[in-house]
Amino acid sequence: MTDRRTVPHAMAALLAVVLLAGCGLMRRPEIHHYSLEVIAPAAPAAAAPGPPSAVAAPPVGLAAIVLPPGLDRQEVAVRRNDGRLDVRGTELWAAPLETLVLHTLAFDLAGRLPEGAVVLPGQTQPTGGLRSLDVAFEELAAGPEPVLVLDARWTLRTPGAADLARRERIAEPLASLDSAEIAAGTSRALAELADRLAPELGR
Repeated sequence: MTDRRTVPHAMAALLAVVLLAGCGLMRRPEIHHYSLEVIAPAAPAAAAPGPPSAVAAPPVGLAAIVLPPGLDRQEVAVRRNDGRLDVRGTELWAAPLETLVLHTLAFDLAGRLPEGAVVLPGQTQPTGGLRSLDVAFEELAAGPEPVLVLDARWTLRTPGAADLARRERIAEPLASLDSAEIAAGTSRALAELADRLAPELGR
């Protein structure tokens, strides 16, 4: 004969197990955040040419960054074999990707040009004029192969002069398609883009 006093205890134990299982099912997946890194140039930035009295070109401000459709999102996205994007919902950029790219590229350029040659984000625009740099990315993504592809068209606009426009394509090998490696590869590709831009902007 079952002791009726043990029934409430058994039910309470069963309820506790159900509640614990429910909490496990309702537990939110862990979110990981990734950022981009400013990479110093291989050689220190050159000093501005000529004597102090020489007329220097106006500083450069990074005016606009345009990312490919579908990639300017909070989630890390990787291209698949079928042309679609693998959007990683639990692996996020630390800020909007456009903001990260603009900030990183601006500081990469500042490290490769003489001091004061680049107006950094948040700095006051100089009163003596400014050259503006626009960069439109046709591609800035990894996948399906372990390669980060940067394909960009840039335009330098100087008051009173013709625009200077170029296209740059960079393929940065990756150790894997892990999100951390994609972030590191993106940083390296932006540093390479700054290496190519600096001689043009420094003229």
